[in-house]
Parts: sequence; C-alpha cells; structure tokens
Amino acid sequence: MSETARNNPTRKGEETVSYALYLHRQELGRPKRRLMRIAGTKLQLTNELILLQQRRQWAADSPAELVYQQRSALNRESMYRDRLWRNMQRQLEKQHHRQRLNLQQMGKL
Repeated sequence: MSETARNNPTRKGEETVSYALYLHRQELGRPKRRLMRIAGTKLQLTNELILLQQRRQWAADSPAELVYQQRSALNRESMYRDRLWRNMQRQLEKQHHRQRLNLQQMGKL
C-alpha cells in the first residue's frame, strides 16, 4: 500500500468498499450462490454507506432541506441494515436447527 493510502483513511475505506463490491459481484456470478455471503457483503456495504452519510452530515454547513434528506436517508439505511441483520440471524438459526436434526437422525440410524 502506498504512503498516501496509509495516511488517508478515506482512501482505505474506498479500497474496502471496492473490494467488497468485487466479492459481491463474484458471488453473484457463481452458479450456486452462497446467500449468507451475499447478505454479509450487503451488510458490510450498508455499514460503509451509513458511515459515509454520517461523515457528510457533520462535514459542512448544509441547508435545512439537505440535512433533512440526509437524515431520512440515514434512517432508511439503518432500518435496512437492521432488517438484513435480523434476517441473517434467523437464517443462521434455521441452518443450525437443520444441522442438529440431521445429526440426530444420523444417530438414530
């Protein structure tokens, strides 16, 4: 990594987002998609977007209408992130439940 990229946290964040987008596209191109991995990259990208919106909100003096729009967007992104997180947790619980059932069935055979 170059000296400029190391000293500039924004640049590092851009690299993280770029790599996450790359991984997301690679996963979407797979014949058998791993849905939890796709959801994980969505969650990572949404978190990066929320951080970016928070920085913008406090970065400069903006007209009241723009501040309202930014806060509304931030609220929508936060709600989406929370919903995605809950869905991922629910899927993991289902997966663990199926694994336990399979192990129990194998033990009975």
